[in-house]
Amino acid sequence: MTDFPNFDPNTIAKPGDQHNPRVRANQAAFQNRFGDFKTRHVVGLHFGPAPKGEWVGIILDMEDGSEVRVAIPFNYWQAFGNEYVLAMMSAGEIVQAAYGQEGAA
Repeated sequence: MTDFPNFDPNTIAKPGDQHNPRVRANQAAFQNRFGDFKTRHVVGLHFGPAPKGEWVGIILDMEDGSEVRVAIPFNYWQAFGNEYVLAMMSAGEIVQAAYGQEGAA
């Protein structure tokens, strides 16, 4: 048996899932915990795999010249992907509602 988890296609985020009350509650809790988004502005983003593929690394270049490095282990890949997709779907809707088609482009 492999150490890699089986990905379950049934749990992959789909359009509309961002409206699920549980997802909305999780996003509201995240926003509260995160705080001021503008003070954590990223000016560069880089992704890459570990040499053996068991991690995906992310380097965030911050506006102040510093960088943040994080590594996501394989057992969190599906959760990371789902959270990312749900956040992007929600953010896209919020931007479009706030700014219209021009702001969403």
